[in-house]
Amino acid sequence: MPNTAIPYVDANVVMGAEAAVRHLIDCGHTRIGMITNAQFRYSTARQRRDGYCNALRAANYPIDEALIAEGDYTPSSGFRAMNAMLDLPELPSAVFVASDVVAIGAIQAIKQRNLRIPQDIAIIGFDDIPMAEYLDPPLSTIRLPAYGLGWAAGERLIRLILGEDIESQGVLLGTELIIRQSTSHNLSDQPISR
Repeated sequence: MPNTAIPYVDANVVMGAEAAVRHLIDCGHTRIGMITNAQFRYSTARQRRDGYCNALRAANYPIDEALIAEGDYTPSSGFRAMNAMLDLPELPSAVFVASDVVAIGAIQAIKQRNLRIPQDIAIIGFDDIPMAEYLDPPLSTIRLPAYGLGWAAGERLIRLILGEDIESQGVLLGTELIIRQSTSHNLSDQPISR
């Protein structure tokens, strides 16, 4: 919601997406795809794509539009988008999926092609939904600060109701990289965060 006069609280999803893609780069991947959480008409999809592109540029990697596909909040959209990437002449070695729900479909598409995660294609999601750690393999992801978002929004709302001045219109909270087995087969069964 930057560039608005309306007070807001949000997660810094650009930085979260950058962290996800940097993690894939740190794992040695050079051909990294992206499936968005939503269509590009939604700002959150554009912001997550911006983070993806920022991380690739920082590593001096090219941005290949053939490796960027739109999701639409559903597992079926992730399944379709991942299948399209798997039909490319050169497969990605890793994919950043900007929604754990969309990633569920992408994982299914990879498995139906008899490819292994992460050995053949690593995958990282976004949101850290409760079932992410129970997928096969457990999904690396970006955790949103759900409690912090609610607390900060409530605090700002109370201050507005009381007529207090708010020093800044917007608050962006940080995200957390959660590393699980979908990006590294060298991990034990215990998810770790970094």
